[in-house]
Parts: sequence; C-alpha cells; structure tokens
Amino acid sequence: MDAHSPTRELTTAGRSISASLRAVAQRVELPLVVLWLACGTGLALLTSRITDWYVMTDELLYERLAISVAHLQTPLPHIHGVLIANVNQLYPLLFAPLFHNTLVPSALHDAHVLNAFLMSSACLPAFVLARRVTQSRRLPYLVAALSVGIPWMVLSSFLMTEVVAYPAFLWAVLAVQNAAASPRTRNDVLMVVTLVVAMLARTQFAVLLLVAPIALYVHQFAFTEAPSRWSRPLLAGKKLVSAHRLLAAAYAIFAVAVIALLAFGRVSSALGTYSVTAEGNVLPGGMGRSLLEHLAPLGLGVGILPFILGVSWLFRELVGSRDPERQAFAAIVTVTILALLVEVTSYDLRFGQGRLHDRYLFYVVPLILTAFTAAVRDRAWSRWSLFVSAGLLAMAFAYMPLIRYQKLNVDSPVAVLNDALLDVGGSVHGARSLLVLVTIGLTGLLLAAAALLRRRPLALTLLAIAVVAIPAETGLAFNRLLTVDGTSGRPLTVDQGVVFDWIDRKLGPGANVTMIPYPFLYGNYWENVAYWWNVEFWNAAVQRAAVYETAFTGTPETFPATELTFDRSTGRANTSASNYAVEAVAETRFRLSGTELGEDRGVVLIETDQPWRAEWVSYDLYRDGWTIPRITGKVRVFAAPGQARPKMRYLTISVRGPNDVPARTFHVVSNASDWSDKADEKGTSKQISVCVPPAGFGDVRVSSPRYSPIYGDPRSEASFVSYARSGGVLVTGIALADEMGSC
Repeated sequence: MDAHSPTRELTTAGRSISASLRAVAQRVELPLVVLWLACGTGLALLTSRITDWYVMTDELLYERLAISVAHLQTPLPHIHGVLIANVNQLYPLLFAPLFHNTLVPSALHDAHVLNAFLMSSACLPAFVLARRVTQSRRLPYLVAALSVGIPWMVLSSFLMTEVVAYPAFLWAVLAVQNAAASPRTRNDVLMVVTLVVAMLARTQFAVLLLVAPIALYVHQFAFTEAPSRWSRPLLAGKKLVSAHRLLAAAYAIFAVAVIALLAFGRVSSALGTYSVTAEGNVLPGGMGRSLLEHLAPLGLGVGILPFILGVSWLFRELVGSRDPERQAFAAIVTVTILALLVEVTSYDLRFGQGRLHDRYLFYVVPLILTAFTAAVRDRAWSRWSLFVSAGLLAMAFAYMPLIRYQKLNVDSPVAVLNDALLDVGGSVHGARSLLVLVTIGLTGLLLAAAALLRRRPLALTLLAIAVVAIPAETGLAFNRLLTVDGTSGRPLTVDQGVVFDWIDRKLGPGANVTMIPYPFLYGNYWENVAYWWNVEFWNAAVQRAAVYETAFTGTPETFPATELTFDRSTGRANTSASNYAVEAVAETRFRLSGTELGEDRGVVLIETDQPWRAEWVSYDLYRDGWTIPRITGKVRVFAAPGQARPKMRYLTISVRGPNDVPARTFHVVSNASDWSDKADEKGTSKQISVCVPPAGFGDVRVSSPRYSPIYGDPRSEASFVSYARSGGVLVTGIALADEMGSC
C-alpha cells in the first residue's frame, strides 16, 4: 500500500491529534481557566435571574428537543414524538440531562446557569487566536475578557443555539487558521472536526465549509511565487492541494455529494429545518446597501474605534503581511466576515421583515477585537486602510436603520442604543448624521494622536476606550432585559412555574399528555398562541399536540401535530395519541371522553378513555365557535358505550354576541328542548336536554338569523388579520353533564 494512502494518513493524524490534545492539556493556562470561570460565574448571576421564556418559538423548539432526548433516550431530534430534520442538535444534547425527570422551572434555571458557562467559554479560543496573532502575553487576556463582555452575551439568557454556536464558531476559525499557518494532516483533520461541530451547533455555519478552502487558497496565494502573474493562481492551487492532500480528497467527496444533491434538487434539504433559506433567489435586490447596513451594528457594538482599527489591520495584513500567522488570520477573518455578511443579508432581505439580525453576525466580533489589539501593538498604521475602514463604517451608519424598541430586541441587542441616538439626533436622519460625524471625527483624532503621541500612551488609551465602551453597552442590554416585561407580557424575573406547570405537578414530568390547542380568547390571535405556548413550555409531560381540521396550532411546521378526525356516527377517533389530554374548558369543537383530573386557567386535564372517542362533536360552525351566516350549526351528542336504551342527556350551551352590536337573536333546538333568546357581549347560557338513542346520536341545532363582520379566522396570523368572514353569535362553551335520564 502507498505510504501516503488516506488510511495511513488518517491513522497518523489520529495519533497526532491525541498527542496534540495531551500537549495542550499540559500547557493549560491556569489564569485563563480562572478568567473563564469568573466570567461564567458573573454571567450566571444575570442569566439565572431569567425565569420565563422570551424568544418564541425558538426557545420552545430547543426545550422540546432537549426534553425528547431526556425522555426518549436518543440523540436524534424529535418533536411531539416525530423525528424531524434538525441539524443544530448540539445545544439540546448538552442541556437535555437537566430535564431528566425534572420540573421545567428547575431545569430552566439550571439551563440558564449552564448557558453562562457555555457561552463564556468562547474566551478560550479567543485567547488562543489573540496570542497567536499578537504574540503578546497580556493582550490575549483582554481579548478573552472582552469576548465575554460584548452586548450579544445577553443571548445567554435564552434557550437558543447562539449559546454553543459562539464558542464552536471560534474554535472552528482557530482550527482553520492553524491549518493555514501550519499545513499538516492532523491540523486538516482537526479543522474538519471543528467545522462539523460548528454546523451541529448552528446550521448557519455550513457556510464555513465554503469559507475554509477559499481562505486557505487566499493564504496560499499570498505566499506563492510564480514566473508570471498568470501562472500564479494555478500554481497556488497546486501547492494548496499538495499541502492539504487529505483535505482535498475530503472536499472532492463533498463536491460529488453536492452535485448529486443538485441533480435531485435536494441541496436545500441537507439544511434540515433551515432548508427554506437555500431556496429561491439567494441574492435578492438591494444587497449592496444592505451589506453596508449590516456592518453598522458590529461597529457600534464594539465602540467604533476598535472596529475601525481592527478592520484596517485586516486589510493591511491581507495584502501586505509576510508573517504566516498574521496573514492566515487576516485571510480567514476577511473571507469569513464577507461570507457571513452575504449569508445574513440575503436572509434578512428575504425573511427578515425589514429588520437587521446582527445576532447572526456577532460571532466575528472577537476576531475584530483580536485584529484591533494587534493593530494597537503595531508600531505603524496604514493610512489607506484606515481611510477605507472608516469610510465603510461611515457609509454603514448613513444607512443604518434606527428603530425604537420597547423591549430588548433579541435580533439586534445593540439596538438598545437606538433610543439615545434618536433622542440626541432628533430624528433618524439626525442620528445617522451624528454617527457619521463621530466616525469621521474619531478617525481624524486617531490620526492626529498617532502623529503627536507616543505609541504606548495611545495604545493604553485605545484599550481603555474598548474596556469601558463595550461592557457599558452590554450593561444597557441586560438592564433592558431585566427591567422591562418580556414578550410574554410578564416580568422575566418572576417565577412563572408555580402558575403554569400544574400538569407536571399532577402527573409527573415523565407522563405523556396530548395538548389540543383551541383559540378561546376573544378576538386576539397572539394571546391565544401565547396561552398554548405556556401550556407546552412549562410542562414536560405535554409531549404531543393534536390538531382538528387543521384549525389552530400556534407553532410552525417544525412542530409536527397529530391530525384528529371523528366518526360522524359513533364519535370514534382515528387515533389514541396518549392516556392523557389537555383541552380548553371553552372548547366548542369536541370533547374527548374520559375522567377530568383537574382544571386550571381555562384548560382541563383528562384521563382519556381508550380508545379515544368524543362525547360530542360540533359541525357547521366556524372552528372557533361562531355560527356561519345562513347555516345551522349542530352539536352531536353520541351514545355512551354499552348504552342499551334511549337516554336523556343534558348539554349546557353558552352563547355571546359580537362586541359593539345590539343583542342578537339566536335559536337552540333539540329533539327535546327549544331555546330562543338574545345574546350580547356579556353572554348567556342554558342547559338543553337531548334524547340520545342507543348506538346512535342526538343533534342540538344552533343558529342565528343575523350576522355581521367579525375578526378573521384564527387558524393562522395571516387568516386572522384578513377580516374576511361574517358571523352570527359565538358559542363560548359546551358542557355535557354526567347525569342521564329517561326519554
């Protein structure tokens, strides 16, 4: 066998990596470990104060994935018992043990503490990168600390992938930089491993699979000498392949796989739940301006001057450095920033609803801070690169969207500064102009100071600016988060578990309960959605969700639902999803037969009869209980199992009229009762008797002769805001008594 075969190289690489890891363990920087633990502890003091959800349905998704790992004992991603195509499974796997047979409030607290240490661990690769680039003993500690002090660290307060994606990204960049500066098989293997881990942390980082070879080529090109300008690109490519043979083979296999997926039109499916982002036109109109806009929050988030100096240093080292470490870093960071800018800008233009999502970009901030400290350490600065860097940031500020947000904007934590900027500037245009002038003025002062001051005092001043400005912004972000009610409408620091986790306390978190969402809150789509988010989020036992006639879910397609149907003659269900179910007390579509175990905040917990069947089902009503114009609705009461003779059943029906209209006439008729009345917005109710034959059913008819426009169909946000329907009266409750009589 060839001495350089892939098998031999892989074996050698594995041994080399093991030796490298042992060597690293022996050279652990104790002060760095202390710094990480101190930063993690300080951050945990803040994150542990968060006792509620904030970002939906992101937090619900990752909580459910973690709970499924704990319950099903499998690392594969499941939602509602169904395997889903989720790539970024690393974060749920890490905090899944916290949800093992534990109530959600306790597990949530522990997860927030774990978040602090996971996300702050980004200081470790940031330190190593800074040490390799700056060759300094002290500055890497500053970079490590600032990497944990940036405004985007507020994301550690939530159950989101950014928590592990942040350190995973920096480890991947470090591995690429190591492979570029020191081409060895073991370094290539290590790079591939870290890239895979980064993708498992966040699917977005699939882009790094493209960044790595491009950055390696740019670095190789910079150090390749050729007889002519035209032969240099080809020669650089040959040398790159020669230096990274195993990596070249891996990418050749990867390219074949991509081509095969392209042939079958399945490339986007490889991204799992993010497949839609790779479909359609990935370079929409407006990319040029929006690319600049996305630089603005990065510059603002690091205090302007560190951004100008850091990016300036990257430009200079990219084209003029002869130091392999520095040039490799500059090449990798430049290509990475450009790739992420294009990726995030494309996403925002197509799916971002006009908002900037700099939480998808902040990963590059420690790289910019590393470049900044390297620039501060250098004896001379390049004027042309300073002008280019400052010009880019000034243009970015000239286009920067500035919106006032009442709460912390998770997509852009730096937007916490928008209020102050708009107050000082007086308007959006004024605030933009102020930022542009500050950028130009600071650049001018920087050049003047460089000419007049000695380098050491100037360096200390610049570092002091970064040390003050960056953590101050972070403090503002956490203050906004902790002092303003969250998106749930509740204070984030008040424990909600004692209110919402009653199902887990009743049955235990390991039970299996099916939730049947229903929009029973009058005229408000999002309040209904948030209500059922709370039911699921706070109860680990809620492991299924059932949907009847695709009417209402409140969750996206990544949350599979059980489709329910009922036999119109017997009430028999098509499935028996679990032994327990949660329905709304005000449910007007059907009621599952079973024993009621408890009721709280508008929902009832039922130990269902097996197999599932409905005691009653309504027909010809809107799926939220409104009567349909010129159509008579029916409530069908089914005979009980084993019923041998006709029985009189007693059905209590509650009815109300629309808001702001006179009391509206309605009629309720059965084969044993007749009720005609008027209902206003306060509502009315009455018990109706209906004779139900054995092995059959009895119908109760509900109608209203008058109708008027009502709010839209709450099956989705789009249908709700359409206001494209009319209704008569709203049936707000149907309850079948256990008592039976003769008829």
